Amino acid sequence: MQTILLVSGIIIIFLIGLGGLIYLLIPNQEESGDRIEGDGRVLSDNNYAMEQTTVIDVQFKGYSRNFTYAVMQSDIKRGQYVLVLTQDGIRCAKVVSEPRVVNLNQLPFPPFLLQTIICVADNADLEYYQ
Repeated sequence: MQTILLVSGIIIIFLIGLGGLIYLLIPNQEESGDRIEGDGRVLSDNNYAMEQTTVIDVQFKGYSRNFTYAVMQSDIKRGQYVLVLTQDGIRCAKVVSEPRVVNLNQLPFPPFLLQTIICVADNADLEYYQ
């Protein structure tokens, strides 16, 4: 019985070591900078740098910090109020910058964390959120 446990332990240690060796020897896709799109295309870092989005900075009442959100509408201007989705739910924020186009790799955070604004706030929204 002890012999079986000893042999099983040796086999398990050997397999773990072999897996680690394979992991270190095979190049990782993330390290190469390539991404696979949903349609099977492979994008390198150069293509990724070409991806752009339009963003604005907004400021919430009571906060001095600006937050960056993606813009899908073209009619948003500085000084307007917009509704955005936050971790606390939907909130109203003031637009403090003009819309600008940026490369996704220039964002100070990963692109998948970029939230979009919901809509421009109307009078009823302003009354409700103030």
